[in-house]
Amino acid sequence: MSFIHIYFILLLLFPFVNLTVTDRDNDVYFEVIEPSEINYTFRCRLAENIGTSFKTVLKNIYLIPTQPLGACSRLQNRFELQGNIALIERGECSFVTKIINAQDTGALGVIVMDNDRTADDRFVDMIDDSTQRNVQIPAMFLQYRDGHLILNSIENNHVIGARINIPLNLTYNEILQVHRAPGSYWL
Repeated sequence: MSFIHIYFILLLLFPFVNLTVTDRDNDVYFEVIEPSEINYTFRCRLAENIGTSFKTVLKNIYLIPTQPLGACSRLQNRFELQGNIALIERGECSFVTKIINAQDTGALGVIVMDNDRTADDRFVDMIDDSTQRNVQIPAMFLQYRDGHLILNSIENNHVIGARINIPLNLTYNEILQVHRAPGSYWL
């Protein structure tokens, strides 16, 4: 029996082991403190080969939607984004362009939420656009349902953003016990 045959047999017998270990390595968790109606823990996927990781835990900072939400042009809410995390919607331009536009405002990181409402069972790999621009802040990807739950709550409560703690250092057992948003896809 060849190595390829053994590999496929192992994949059939243990399909989730490899995915769980690989996926958890790049996951970042954060909790929303306010608005209280979305006081949940959320899971993001850290971008590969774009940006940095978090050097410290950021507490009581704001996750603020960019204006425009797609962040493909100069951001109009530069002052509000400075020292906070930018919430951006996927689409229309490269991930690097979005992140650089937020970075230029002084944002401490970026969460890009999906624009595809049918893709909540997977994360998109945020890839470099080969333009050689220097991203110096963390960038993460958030699934559609979670991102729009946060965005809608911010808009409905007429607040500047959601107050969050990011990243959370969770053990596997803690991950299983956190208060997740209804319908949030994790494991």
